[in-house]
Amino acid sequence: MIGGDTGADLVEEYLEHAVVGDSRSGVRLTLNLLDRGVPFDEIIVGLLGVAQREVGERWLRNDWTVADEHLASGVTQKALDAIANSVGAPAAGGLVVVACAEGDWHSLPAQMFAEMLRSRGFTAAFLGASTPVDHVAKLIARHHPDALAVSCNLALFFSGVTRLVDAAHRHGIPVIAGGRALGVGPDRATRLGVDAWAAGVDDAVRILHEWQHQPPTIPSESTPMDEAVLQLDAMAPEIAGVAFEALAAAYPPMATYNNRQLARTKEDLAFITQFIAAARLVNDPIVLTDMLDWLRRLLATRGVAPVAVASGLTVLAPVISQVDPRAGQLALDSL
Repeated sequence: MIGGDTGADLVEEYLEHAVVGDSRSGVRLTLNLLDRGVPFDEIIVGLLGVAQREVGERWLRNDWTVADEHLASGVTQKALDAIANSVGAPAAGGLVVVACAEGDWHSLPAQMFAEMLRSRGFTAAFLGASTPVDHVAKLIARHHPDALAVSCNLALFFSGVTRLVDAAHRHGIPVIAGGRALGVGPDRATRLGVDAWAAGVDDAVRILHEWQHQPPTIPSESTPMDEAVLQLDAMAPEIAGVAFEALAAAYPPMATYNNRQLARTKEDLAFITQFIAAARLVNDPIVLTDMLDWLRRLLATRGVAPVAVASGLTVLAPVISQVDPRAGQLALDSL
């Protein structure tokens, strides 16, 4: 098993290879673990999954660049492919289509999940990152899988989850979902129309086996969505533009920003707006507060004071309130 100090050392050794793009050594390390009898799932979760989270943390701390992040993720992709091709299992568990929420380009977690499903005897059709809903629907109609599994790792793409759910339901296919953005319980997934939320692969396998004997009741209607919230999400760039002008007056340090910093500030205002919409969509303010905590950490490592986030929320709130008063209040409550 991978854990404790030994596990931390293995992750560090792996990352030393990954950050320089040394895929040969990274792949060899993972295959050696497999040869030593370390369980397949443990290599994915305890090494590759932990390593990818550490990649994100190092970028967040400004220790690694985006280029470093891309190099490391590329090695992880090759390592995952290598160990997946080394493990076979009888496909007796049924066909599961695995997709990322439309718009979500973080495909590695979904691919890891698909490979672990395969190791448990399922046939997993992994569609990669952000497959358009109409294309997923055509595939479902053609193959009629036992279930659609949706991965969502960023709350910006909650509506993409629902679009996939509705497409699967139109063909009578149940949907199971998971991923970091869906939190640690079923509430967010349920509000997005998902039939079951899974905490991990063990949970998902149990649910999928249960569905083989007793499939869930598929709703006949599309998942209801708050139109004001959807409009808020769609108008995020426009709202950010209006708030940006107000922020320039309310936050004097912006006078020293270069063009790149100004563009990034406007982009952050749009992201905050979208996360407010996401929090409203699932009726969970923690979606927003977690994102704001992350943003404060990100900005702090780049020399921007936390007051910048508070100033942004202050100027966003009245503009957002014109579209959705409850969302505007949520912005103020998060100050």
